[in-house]
Amino acid sequence: MKLAGPRLVRAVLPALLCLPAGAQTPGETGDGEAAVRATFEAYRQALMAGDGEAAASLVDRETEEYYRQLKRLVLEGSEEEVRQRTFVDRFLVVAFRHQFSGNELAEMELADVIVRAMEIGWINSAAIEQLAVGTVGIEGTEAVAEARTRASLEDPSLAGGMDELAYRFVNEDGRWKFRFSALVMSIDGVMRNLAAQLNTDEDDLIFTLVESLTGVEVLPEVWESQDR
Repeated sequence: MKLAGPRLVRAVLPALLCLPAGAQTPGETGDGEAAVRATFEAYRQALMAGDGEAAASLVDRETEEYYRQLKRLVLEGSEEEVRQRTFVDRFLVVAFRHQFSGNELAEMELADVIVRAMEIGWINSAAIEQLAVGTVGIEGTEAVAEARTRASLEDPSLAGGMDELAYRFVNEDGRWKFRFSALVMSIDGVMRNLAAQLNTDEDDLIFTLVESLTGVEVLPEVWESQDR
């Protein structure tokens, strides 16, 4: 692992915290590698601008369903249910429950979360500016792009752990969209490996990472449902 846990989480938070809503994708993106790169760049620019609606419009339908389920889990999921989920799911549940009250989150449109994440410092525009993609491969309606930083495009040794991740895209109705659910699985493997290398319990690592983001101690009660 080339990148410490908190730094890796901050590197991937732009994707983790871009909660999609029902926005429409502006304009046709067309086909091919250039279109995939254009989708990623539009997504990156939207994150830098704190434009949740624009960023949300660039994710696929599978991602939208994932986040509907995640929001239900944050608000209603029991401790038993949450603890059975993936590392990334547990991390997001703990982070959102720790930062927002149940009433606050319930009233927020999902795309609003990215705006709040920028406001409270979870997403750093300077870090987002450094995100990039490497080689892009396309098979039919699906595409895979290597996750890179701008510096690592010239010097791979500067990847900082991002080289362990990949971005996936799918062409829906002639538009290339970002498939977040595939990134979840990729990040999940990286974080599980980190926990194993540190010889620490995964849930303890989640608490440490969330505390590093918020600067506030995470209490065990965070496992309890917000709907209580």
